[in-house]
Amino acid sequence: MNKKLFVVLLLVLGLVLTLTGCTGLSQADYDALMAEKEALQTELEAEMAEKDALQDELDSKMVSYKDQSVEAYGYTHGGYVGKVTIVVTDGVVDVEINEAFLPHTLAAVTLSTLSAPTVWNETNTLTIGLSSFALYIMYNNVVYKALQTEAGLLVYNVVDETGALKTGRFDIKNLEMNIIRTDATMKAYYDALNAGEFKLLKSFGDTTPIVVSENQFKDGNSNYWQPSTGSLGWQANIDTIEAFLEANGAAFDTLAFATVLATLNGVEDNYWQIGDIVTGATNADFQDYFQLAQTAFGQLETEVK
Repeated sequence: MNKKLFVVLLLVLGLVLTLTGCTGLSQADYDALMAEKEALQTELEAEMAEKDALQDELDSKMVSYKDQSVEAYGYTHGGYVGKVTIVVTDGVVDVEINEAFLPHTLAAVTLSTLSAPTVWNETNTLTIGLSSFALYIMYNNVVYKALQTEAGLLVYNVVDETGALKTGRFDIKNLEMNIIRTDATMKAYYDALNAGEFKLLKSFGDTTPIVVSENQFKDGNSNYWQPSTGSLGWQANIDTIEAFLEANGAAFDTLAFATVLATLNGVEDNYWQIGDIVTGATNADFQDYFQLAQTAFGQLETEVK
């Protein structure tokens, strides 16, 4: 709208009303003022029509996301394989965040005792500190053996058909490092876990391995960081991050997020915030998950509506 034109129209209308009440206004002057008023009114309507046309043109060129599905993987939270899936349906964005446990968690076992017998003992496990792990595991039909490094870390090294460690240049000497090496290897890990291809062997050559089929992931895992008094827990934090991303996208400087003491839903805590937006998340690794989500958002294809 032309603001000057609108102001002039108001002045003319005011003058018409004022002069109408004056006895000295001639019919000719009155008709001239009315004609000017009608001309300005027509011009104003033309301006409004042009504005509406420009708005329609702008709306027609608005960019939105195509219907699609993308995935991004990354090493998250200091020891897990993170995954962000984004699905766009009719312009509506759905974000899902998950994490898979790595072999050093999935291969942890409980040694047998008289009161609580298991299949695990000193011969088929490796104990490091207070934790014991299956000595042999199978991943995608390949067998690996547990070793302790000089630094006291657990690694799984591939073995040959006799059970001997393979030490060739391209042989996998640290399974976890190989899993997190690329997006492709991390995706393969998720696929293997979902297909029951991670197994614990009770001995080398075991023909009845134990398929790890539960608690491979954090999403929906009742054994991992549940909510308690003063703590949201993992799932509630992730749900909140997902909701923030769906509503606001990921086009933010990750380092611009900061924690502020606030009260949400009656719970006082340090919540992550950017600008005036309080995300509702409290987990220390919020930025870790957000950066992975940005990688996923960066893959989305857009289109003109």
